[in-house]
Amino acid sequence: MQCISIQISPKHARDFDRTAFLERVRPIRSPEVDAIEEKGKLFLSFNFFTEFPAQLWQELQHALYLDHTYAPYIAPVSIVICEGETDDECLLLHHFNRDEPLDSFA
Repeated sequence: MQCISIQISPKHARDFDRTAFLERVRPIRSPEVDAIEEKGKLFLSFNFFTEFPAQLWQELQHALYLDHTYAPYIAPVSIVICEGETDDECLLLHHFNRDEPLDSFA
């Protein structure tokens, strides 16, 4: 089982509209939501577990990052990673800093 995690930058996590986000992704798959407060910062992650990460990422991209109305809201505040079954398997699929090199499903 692999996990695609959409992590909201702590700088933006408190103001992030979880309801609007969940309305967009629940028709695809319901995520586990982790909201952890540490040293005054909120760490917010939406975790999607799947056996088919490439397909799920394509669906999530369509609903979030390629949607012309929602992309300007989500893209600048989030990081997306895909973690494999071992600790050394991790792909960076989206980063709010466009200079970060991204991975893809080959």
